[in-house]
Amino acid sequence: MNGAAHERTVLAWRRTLVSVTVVALLLGRLAVVELGAGPAAVALTATAVVWSAAVVVIQRRSARVATPIGRTLPAMVALILLYCVMGTLLLVS
Repeated sequence: MNGAAHERTVLAWRRTLVSVTVVALLLGRLAVVELGAGPAAVALTATAVVWSAAVVVIQRRSARVATPIGRTLPAMVALILLYCVMGTLLLVS
């Protein structure tokens, strides 16, 4: 992979991390505003765990840009689906 492609890939992963962080903050705010103290604490903990896992996956992926994406793609898809489920549960409850 040449230098420019490598840089673009790393920047793309950084943008993904920023997006994941924004979603985590929005879910956290939604939990605090809409839920009681107990459920909000559970939702915030779950959001923090999923966000931490996303940070680890994204940092590992951007550190090893030359490896095929097939290894980390299932983990990212699972994290995104978990975010969607958490957001849906917060909106429905």
